[in-house]
Amino acid sequence: MKRRVALVAVMLVACRPAAPPPQHPHHPPHPTHGKPTETTPETGTITPVTPPEAGAPPVITWKHIEHATDVPNKPPAPGTYRIHLIDVGTGLAILVQGSDFNLLYDGGTNDAGEKPLRVVSYLAAALGSSGDDLCVPKNSHPPKGRHSIDHVVLSHPHADHGSALDLVVHCYDVKNVWDSGRVNDAVFYRDFLEAVAKSATAHYHTAASVPGDHVMGVKGEEIKIERWDTFHESDVVELGGHAQFTILHAEGKKLSDPNQNSVVIAVGLGTARLLLVGDAESGARLDPSYPPGDVEAFLVEQHAAEIRADILQVGHHGSKTSSRHAFLEAVKPQLALVSSGPKLYGHVRLPDQEVIDELKKIGATILRTDEHDDACPVTHRIGGDSGPGGCDSYMITIEPAAQR
Repeated sequence: MKRRVALVAVMLVACRPAAPPPQHPHHPPHPTHGKPTETTPETGTITPVTPPEAGAPPVITWKHIEHATDVPNKPPAPGTYRIHLIDVGTGLAILVQGSDFNLLYDGGTNDAGEKPLRVVSYLAAALGSSGDDLCVPKNSHPPKGRHSIDHVVLSHPHADHGSALDLVVHCYDVKNVWDSGRVNDAVFYRDFLEAVAKSATAHYHTAASVPGDHVMGVKGEEIKIERWDTFHESDVVELGGHAQFTILHAEGKKLSDPNQNSVVIAVGLGTARLLLVGDAESGARLDPSYPPGDVEAFLVEQHAAEIRADILQVGHHGSKTSSRHAFLEAVKPQLALVSSGPKLYGHVRLPDQEVIDELKKIGATILRTDEHDDACPVTHRIGGDSGPGGCDSYMITIEPAAQR
């Protein structure tokens, strides 16, 4: 039974790729990573197929982002929404904006050359500079005030999804933080929770039960978080006008791999739908023709209608641990967002070509953050020119047909 959650506005390590098993006997081996064979167009448009009762479908456009001036610094008009796929190198960060809300899903990287300011600098371009001198590059003027973020979601406690979130919570007045509650005894996760505990505005929500003393132990520190409650599968969280997200997977127990704890949310943006899956997997590295397992199987079996989406954040950076054919067919996205970078996991550089090929087979347009990792031609990138990030960010805009 669904519970509608009313929210008051005032209120690790690297992702694990399992050792590759033998290839499916009916599929020949592919290259170990899917480097682009053609560049994604810098702009584009799709029109989702919607049921007749939903009215005219929205128009979804995308634009390649290189500099801060490419990012609108004001919220979208009512009824219009923006999704920012932020290039953080080997990691994930997605910002969702409406006229009266904003939501950050993940914010982290596994690249030594990437710094948390990559994410914070992008947020400054979209939401306004906020915080203190730690929130801007060296020798820059500190922000003049603070801005708010309504929701920050950490899909699961791996560094490539959360290494920048302690700085985000420090720099912005974050109202709600969503986390599986599965503890990873890592420095970045300790720093993140300490930032949440110190925040004057953050309300902490976990799938794990709240301990009686509200204390969590991480990396030798006892962290007490006063404003802490639980969320559950099928909870619906109102975002703003005609926008909400539904929690489709909520698991707080300490499973063998934090990827299994990924908080999966279906975001309704007017009549358009966005599915954010973090590193939700099907299991071992297998060809997409294999049946779904683990979290993907759960989503297909328990939430077949809810996972249908126009836009999909492709699971686990395009690894063969995720994106089974049956799962992709159930989602049937027209736009697929692949956030990956140059870091090798063993001998594997993500995304896997088999996953890219499968996305093409179902007719999805693919936006990738790794297209220029080897040699970025852009200077004065958002967040600086060191590291592989900042070169291939994308902004997706969802507009009602009547506004076009």
